[in-house]
Amino acid sequence: MSDARETERLAALSALIGWADRRERFAEERADLVAAAWRSGSRNVAELARLARVSRDTIYADLKARNIDTSARAQDPVSTAVPGAPLQAESVRPLAQLVDAVARPAYGRAPDDGLAQITASAGRALQAVADALDPPTDQGPGWTRTELMHGLADTGASITRAAHRELAASQDPDELAERTDHLHRSALHRGRDAAAERADVVVALPTGESITVRLGRDHGWTTLSGDSPLLTGEIDGLDHLEVQHALAVLSRVITRKLDEAAFVETREDALPGGPPVRQRIIPSNEDQPPAGRIREVDGTAIGSVSPGQRP
Repeated sequence: MSDARETERLAALSALIGWADRRERFAEERADLVAAAWRSGSRNVAELARLARVSRDTIYADLKARNIDTSARAQDPVSTAVPGAPLQAESVRPLAQLVDAVARPAYGRAPDDGLAQITASAGRALQAVADALDPPTDQGPGWTRTELMHGLADTGASITRAAHRELAASQDPDELAERTDHLHRSALHRGRDAAAERADVVVALPTGESITVRLGRDHGWTTLSGDSPLLTGEIDGLDHLEVQHALAVLSRVITRKLDEAAFVETREDALPGGPPVRQRIIPSNEDQPPAGRIREVDGTAIGSVSPGQRP
């Protein structure tokens, strides 16, 4: 057999082994999800089989593998969420597994897709939350709540970066600058927040030198200047979004350190020139009354209306 044919054969066998490994992992995840559905009160095996697209025998096998006695369904009370009950790892972990099951094939097919990256990161974030609630004791060092929270913060940062890349690819500089200008004016308009105008950053270079870089804003768009010829290049959309995010973080830190004399009474009048208010319709539990609404400005919920109330 030639070397090329042998390489092809080994590659095919490797792919087959990988598929088998993934199939076994998905079966474990399915059993976890089936058990979670059963414990939440979904006790109809036929319905579970239909939703999972497997046979009823498979559902029974999954439940047995998770130590669930289907014959005790009448005596086994369904656990219900108690208002104000603390977050539980066993409640969060199935959500992480479900998100991972959705994100994994999408990410494998298009790893550069921003929304696939965000979905995969969201699954990792949920898994980190579950681990932080109940840190594993059999995984060796590094699995303390403190270390897990550092990892959770890093995952949140990766979601922000992926969202910024998507925004930079989908909006032109004028649109990005207009939104930045509105957010800056909104922060000042509220009267309770400081808003960074510019920042001078001393940057240490690998060569041992230090240069001073000024980050600012001109009609909403990010500006960058410095005292060294080593600083080159133009600001693009991704640069703009990341710099403005960094300035917003600095603004929040500084706001927390300001005396009350720096603020004014909270403004309630709308800022002129802002984006339209979005309303998300939340279906009512009742049969006929109008649905509740959550009003959003710039992606932030600013109020809600219960069914039967006027918006």
